[in-house]
Formats: sequence, C-alpha cells, structure tokens
Amino acid sequence: MNVQTLVKRSLLGLIGAAAITASIGAPAFAANDVTQVINGGGNISASVASATLSPVTYSDAQQSSSGTLNLSVSDPRGTAAGWYVTLASTAFVYGGSSPIGQNLPNTGFVLGTPGSPVYVSGQSIQPTGPVAVAGGSLDQARKTISAAVGTGSGSYTQALPASLVIPTFSQTGSYLATLTVTISNAP
Repeated sequence: MNVQTLVKRSLLGLIGAAAITASIGAPAFAANDVTQVINGGGNISASVASATLSPVTYSDAQQSSSGTLNLSVSDPRGTAAGWYVTLASTAFVYGGSSPIGQNLPNTGFVLGTPGSPVYVSGQSIQPTGPVAVAGGSLDQARKTISAAVGTGSGSYTQALPASLVIPTFSQTGSYLATLTVTISNAP
C-alpha cells in the first residue's frame, strides 16, 4: 500500500470518527417553544332586573315613589379595555281605565346617589374601576358606573336608588316605563 492511499484512508477514518463523535455528543436542536392562546369569553353586557317602585295611594297632592334598580355588568373579553354604562328611561305610560289618565314624565324619574359597585367575579375592584357615577334624571342617558382602562374585567353589580315624582291627580292604574341600558367601551 502506498503512502498516498494510507494517508487517504487515515484521513477518511479520522473524518468518519469525528462525524460519529459529533452526532453522538452534539445536542439535537429542536424548537422548545410552548404556545398558549387565551380567547375572549364573550361580549360586554349590562342589564337591570325588572323593578317595581313602591305603590302609592291616589292623592290630590304631588307625591313620590321609590325603589332600587339592580344593575349587573359583565366584561368577559379579557382585554381590560374599560367600559361605562348609561341608563335612560321612557315616560311611564298609563295603563288604567280612566279616560283622563296621563303618562308620568321621565323627567321625574331620578337616580339617587348610587351604591358602590360590588365584586362578583374576575378582576377585583380598583381605585379607578369599577366606580359609581353620580345620579340624576333618566330623561336622558345617564352614566351610572364606569371602569377605566386596565380595570373592570369581571362581573359586578350595583344598587341604584330611584325615585319617581307622581304629579297631582295622577289617575289610578299601572304605569310602565322602559329602561335603555347601554354599555360602551371606555374612554
């Protein structure tokens, strides 16, 4: 065997041994990533349970009636984008037998100082939300509760004290108003 063949065989043997050693001793490279996706749980929502104001007796003087509106708010989006809720009311439509029965104006349907929001589930209540907003007449959309960006990812309730001015000589019967509850993204 000539020297040249011996050198070639030795060189090939050395390269082969290095390749085997590298494949045994070298770590395998693979992706070590784990991905977790969290999907939003739905849409924001707000509602007021049906409510009844305290009954009154017919009178020849103006009087008022009171009650509590129980507001529920839910934000399952998982974005902490914030939100606010407004309420507005129609007039109280007369439903009785008097030929002179009149609707009760919604200007007299007023929210008092609302109770503090109550945590149900999700993100705890923070200083910036959800927070109660001052009351007022429901003849126009009135903000009642809000959550700033970074808060309000959960479910909450709020008690809203309400009163209705009943004008003099309002006829006997029932009066029905419709509330419009709107939840919107914060600014």
